[in-house]
Amino acid sequence: MSDGATVRVPGAARLEHGQSLRFHFERNSEPLEGFVLSHHGAFYAYLNRCPHWFVDLDLGFGDFYDPRDDRIFCRTHGALFKPDSGFCDFGPCAGHSLERFEVSVDGDDVLVRV
Repeated sequence: MSDGATVRVPGAARLEHGQSLRFHFERNSEPLEGFVLSHHGAFYAYLNRCPHWFVDLDLGFGDFYDPRDDRIFCRTHGALFKPDSGFCDFGPCAGHSLERFEVSVDGDDVLVRV
């Protein structure tokens, strides 16, 4: 969380388990993308960037969650990340974590501090 900006993700608090919504923001004039994931009644937000190759996890599909493994996954090389922490426990970036953002709920929206 670098500059403390807050991004409102409309309707994200209505997501069902395993569903996600992407959002956009800028950091140091660089356009970036993040996502909010609903997981067992809680919401988590991460930067959409694999710590291994620094590519988007979803390859533009907007799908981040694998229900079979109960993990966030990277479509590029199959790395798996724990939804509640972003910690990679399988794949080439094992031991590293996704960049996680603080979240709060405001009605039907999720506020993400980036």
